[in-house]
Amino acid sequence: MGPRRLLLTAAVLLLALAARREASEYCGRLEYWNADNECCGSCLQRFGPPPCPDYEFAENCGFDDYGDLITHPFRECSPGQCNPDGAELCGPCDGGTTASTPATPAFSRGGSRLRCRERPVPAKGYCPLTPGNPCAPSSPASSSSSKTSERDASQEALPSFVLPLVLLLLLTWAVIVILLLALRMHLCRHKGALEALETGKAGKVSLLPLQSKELPSLASQPLSRLLDELEVLEELIVLLDPEPGPGGGMSCGTTRHLAARYGMPATWSTFTYSLRPSRSPLRALIEMVVAREPSASLGQLGAHLAQLGRADALQVLSKLG
Repeated sequence: MGPRRLLLTAAVLLLALAARREASEYCGRLEYWNADNECCGSCLQRFGPPPCPDYEFAENCGFDDYGDLITHPFRECSPGQCNPDGAELCGPCDGGTTASTPATPAFSRGGSRLRCRERPVPAKGYCPLTPGNPCAPSSPASSSSSKTSERDASQEALPSFVLPLVLLLLLTWAVIVILLLALRMHLCRHKGALEALETGKAGKVSLLPLQSKELPSLASQPLSRLLDELEVLEELIVLLDPEPGPGGGMSCGTTRHLAARYGMPATWSTFTYSLRPSRSPLRALIEMVVAREPSASLGQLGAHLAQLGRADALQVLSKLG
């Protein structure tokens, strides 16, 4: 449930990022929202006039209300529009007057907003743009004001890439965790069979005689007898209760897996292991099985141990045969 919730949260954040408005809700067409000072600043006073002919300011100089530069501050005039004099906006080309530099609107979309303190308008710089490609410089030389504007734009556009990168790392981490958990369950489920194959003939010698000779004699004996045979019970506790520490290897065939064979839920096993060392999980399991199913036999316990590949524990149990 945890990884699913993490993936859902990441998807919601990505959708929220994609749904950001490109136009300012607070400032006019030729203004941008200064979130630090909570005021509307003038695009002209920040970047200076458009340095290239037939270019005008993009809406809000390309900024969104989060302070991220989402488009270039300048854009080409629309078809039929011209701007040879470097005004803030383009005007008709058919002999009409080019749009003069309009004053900043007194009211924005969101209502009346405080304007930022006025500052001198930078001089018109060298045109760094080529026709049809407003982002490619035509010459390595540019004015100091153009360099400053581009540097500020790059620094303010940087935060927009941080959140998607963090979300991508979180998604990758969640997938890796899910794969590792699935691999662990798979290895633990099949380790008993793999150990039997690897031991080969030696395994057949240790397990098969015990299953054929000792299990029938144990089948007629009640499981409750194990609670009276304290010496045998203590040996089984030493073999079956231990589990690896945080840095240890994977362990199968423990009391936790034996409890699963008897149909006990994982929460029960976790609780009984939390009582260690004052109370043995194996002893608690035997007591629970005897109370729930008085007809349970030592033969059934031996069969479970054989299926888990615990020949050592089966050898100890055979002492009661």
